[in-house]
Amino acid sequence: MRSPRPTYISNFAVTYRCNGKCQTCGIWRTADPGKGEMTLDEIEGLLSENRGFLRDITSIQVTGGEPYLREDLPELIHAIRGHLPRSTIWIPTNGLTPRRIEAATREMLHDADGIRLGVSVSLDGVGGTHDAIRGIEGSFDRAVETLRRLRSLREEHAGLGVSVGMTVTNENHLELPEVWSLTMRQGADFSFRPVNFSDIYYRNRGASPTPSDCAERLLPTLQSMGKALIENPGLRRAVTNLRYMQGALDYIRDPGGRRLPCRAASSSFFLDPYGNVYPCIFIEDALGNVKDESLSKIWSSKAAGAARIRISRGECPGCWVECEVYREIVRDKMGLLGTALNAVLRPRTAGIS
Repeated sequence: MRSPRPTYISNFAVTYRCNGKCQTCGIWRTADPGKGEMTLDEIEGLLSENRGFLRDITSIQVTGGEPYLREDLPELIHAIRGHLPRSTIWIPTNGLTPRRIEAATREMLHDADGIRLGVSVSLDGVGGTHDAIRGIEGSFDRAVETLRRLRSLREEHAGLGVSVGMTVTNENHLELPEVWSLTMRQGADFSFRPVNFSDIYYRNRGASPTPSDCAERLLPTLQSMGKALIENPGLRRAVTNLRYMQGALDYIRDPGGRRLPCRAASSSFFLDPYGNVYPCIFIEDALGNVKDESLSKIWSSKAAGAARIRISRGECPGCWVECEVYREIVRDKMGLLGTALNAVLRPRTAGIS
């Protein structure tokens, strides 16, 4: 089963090193997390040798672990931009090292006119709630300081996107309105996700899922958020976020249900720090390794074809995370139309139920 060239690198984990100890993620428990990860030279070579194959890439999420623990992260971002100038680059961070994150981001933006770069800071509650979930005392204050520093940096570089991301758990779901309000005061974008499980990425099989009854307690807040989005920036631009929020509620109610077709291994892939290529962060069968063969050869392999068939049949673990879901929402024109009509017909709830 052949596929055109990918348009997204949904996740490029440049390291599994992490200075957090999150309850919802076990990456930080990885043994020898820095051993064997691709060097800057190897990444430069990968981008150069596969430039033709990657020429349609428009979005890359550079993640970890904690990506800012790589001292060469600015050079790595410059390499991506040099070889893939059409791509928008997003970097999620736990925000534990505000000065380091500010300095590295400033270096990424230096002499980079037109760069499309965004940084998303994780906030999993307010004060002690965030600290408990993240496993580091004082982590909330440091994450907020990082957010403020990035906001100030954006005043110098209008092209810098700043966002807050929240993983919703039983312990923090009632604080979603406060995290959203804090985000709005900082002038940042906001997103959230249920707890998702992955053996090859989050390594969190022992974590607690977002309880299904959280959905009903979240509903009033999400309806308020939806109405605010419809008012500004308007329904046309808000409809993808409305669809995402409804899907998140549905996933919390029933994680096993499938809500959208998926084009992982067709439109996108996951690249780990050691060069292994996977369809996504949830399917554990590697398609190949870029140290052994080219991406185009991996993309046309039997393993890749089998993965596409499996995914097209819905035979995958399922997820609801922004890096995999938003591209499918945008492709689902009838679903977006239904969401928009629902919002118009039910303005008091923004069509979210």
